[in-house]
Amino acid sequence: MKLFYAILLFACTAPVRAQQPYAQGSRVADFTMKRILNYPTSATTLSKIKKDLTVIDFFGTWCVPCIKALPHLKELQQRYSDRLQVVLVSVEEEQKLQTFLAKQPNFTLPLVVDKDGSITDLFQPPSYPYSIVLDDKGVVLALLSEAKDLSDASISSWLNKEVAAPATPLAKTNPQQNLSVSLASKSSNPLVLLSQDFIYAAKAGGTLARIQSALNEIPYTSLQDALKADRDKKAFWINIYNGFTNAILKADPEKYSNRSRFFKAKQIPVAGRTFSLDEIEHDFLRRSKVKWSLGYLNKIFPSKRSRELRVDSVDYRIHFALNCGAKSCPPIAYYTPEALDAQLETATRAYLGSEVTFDPETNIVQLPALMSWFRADFGGKKGMISILKKHRLIPQDADPKIRFKKYDWTLELNNYKIQ
Repeated sequence: MKLFYAILLFACTAPVRAQQPYAQGSRVADFTMKRILNYPTSATTLSKIKKDLTVIDFFGTWCVPCIKALPHLKELQQRYSDRLQVVLVSVEEEQKLQTFLAKQPNFTLPLVVDKDGSITDLFQPPSYPYSIVLDDKGVVLALLSEAKDLSDASISSWLNKEVAAPATPLAKTNPQQNLSVSLASKSSNPLVLLSQDFIYAAKAGGTLARIQSALNEIPYTSLQDALKADRDKKAFWINIYNGFTNAILKADPEKYSNRSRFFKAKQIPVAGRTFSLDEIEHDFLRRSKVKWSLGYLNKIFPSKRSRELRVDSVDYRIHFALNCGAKSCPPIAYYTPEALDAQLETATRAYLGSEVTFDPETNIVQLPALMSWFRADFGGKKGMISILKKHRLIPQDADPKIRFKKYDWTLELNNYKIQ
């Protein structure tokens, strides 16, 4: 019990997130940018750098979507140079950022080295990329997870004051209305919070040994006691799966050359036990399903710990949250029980929105391969059609033929992005 409280203390004091992030409508207090690259001075403050519109973009050299967004951000900065200021913020080491800048021709955007995470903690980005739009008074106009949302129309609207911005902070936020804030919140479950901190450390390139040790020293009975509800089980095991997949493959990418062995290997130490990725996915999150049975077969004799740790019911949305290290895998986000339903809905909508293609002329819809592998989890083809209609990816009166795309197993690590 003492050890469990020690873990609780560790999770609650880990310097990963502040108590409450700035929300849309909040006025951001002035803060210091202690080290800034690509700027006339080596340090500055928000009040000195901001313009009529200021975009604070949380960035990482490991974040593929962040890199892809840079040309768009650079173009906007050039087009609205007199009234717009784009500022990148990264928690990475300065040397790594300097090396990155040296390889970027004509890179003009200022880049803040937020090594101590003080600026990041003010906004608590739920995933990367993540952008904050401020007006000239420092009021948060928007919280964005896609750089493409910074369009000419939205910028013009903000500059012309066509979008009203409340001058005082919002007292409360509804997870459905302001998902960006809810995603960044600390979980009240100390074990889930520990799993969130593990993902954060893996993403930022921090030291993992301390958190790994804390995870492994959890008493097994405490693991069972803390993960009673399905929402706690799903949030914890999704975070563990994603965090360890990326951490293990970063340390030894060669392990991916034999994917079958990689997913079966007992290499994840939690609560004094060693788990495999297959066990987490198919035993705990899919409730003892046979891996290659299209989701139609359950294990006849599931293991004792499978029965102790598995969910009560299968949620097909976990397939859009688990990152297996491949290019076709969904991106990584931080999951918390308190906002899990909204998070999984967003993950589902985003992944399907980027992967599903519908041709009305041939009446054929192309779906991601993972929906074929686990088709019973989705309710079969009939259930898949219902899901597509729910997310408005096909017309409500459509009854298309389903085809499945090939899966791209190219190794792609550091795919952190909002759902």
